Amino acid sequence: MYSDLLFNFTQMIEDEGQDYGAEVLSQVAASKPLFVMDSGIKAHDIWHRADVLRECTELMEDEIKKSAVRQMLYFSAGVMPDLESVENRYDYVAELEENITSFKDSDDEFASRLVALGPCGIDHDWESVEYEGRDHDYFDSQTVSDERDLFALELTLGKKLNMPVIVHSRKGFKETSDVLKAVKWNKGVIHGYSYSKSELDFFLDLGWYISFSGAVTYAGKRGAEDMAEIVTYVPKDRILIESDSPYYAPVPLKSSKNTPLNINYIYEYVAAKRGVSTPKLSSAVDENFKKLFLN
Repeated sequence: MYSDLLFNFTQMIEDEGQDYGAEVLSQVAASKPLFVMDSGIKAHDIWHRADVLRECTELMEDEIKKSAVRQMLYFSAGVMPDLESVENRYDYVAELEENITSFKDSDDEFASRLVALGPCGIDHDWESVEYEGRDHDYFDSQTVSDERDLFALELTLGKKLNMPVIVHSRKGFKETSDVLKAVKWNKGVIHGYSYSKSELDFFLDLGWYISFSGAVTYAGKRGAEDMAEIVTYVPKDRILIESDSPYYAPVPLKSSKNTPLNINYIYEYVAAKRGVSTPKLSSAVDENFKKLFLN
């Protein structure tokens, strides 16, 4: 029932293995979501990610659930801003374009399911669980400028390929907004939204969709009031929900390894703040996904 804008399946099963992945997919399929989108972090990883999901699906015994998995799966492809990718940005974005084009033109069963470019963007959250071990000292002013350049290259590629873009932005609003204003490709979603209401107005005015992850449930009492305002402020026709698993497990599972099976907690939290039922929120999210990625 509850669709998932973004999860990182290969990373999620890295330690547990493919049998675990097959079980997660089986349970997700049983709830019959309209979509779940698998995302990567490297220019070439779309092929491997498709293979892993295919292999895990084949391990499932229930043929009806196998079919359901194939119907619900979608993919994005992008380059995240780690130091190596920033330094090799021109080569990596050229490689990304080649892989997107060749995958979409291939006879892979998921070829038509690659519907978005990203995640890509700006990340200055030096304590982020997604970048464990990354050193702030490596990101001097020149590297930050190069990181902005990498984002601009990917956003420009999205424009060239007419693909919606999944933007990753952490503690880097100025750099993010500068690139968006310069490239002028405002078709996509700000995933795992983490800014305030004033920044939200900027993204909404440009036409961006807004997605919330489990991190939206973390705010303390004062922060919860601010987050409630943000969650309720996003228009019905612009909101999306993601697990971002294996990261950011929602309360009451915070600090545990996340899976798409926990996304109901995010829907319930957001729906309660917006004063609507979870099925009504789910229906709005599904419609927004179709408008953004399938039209």
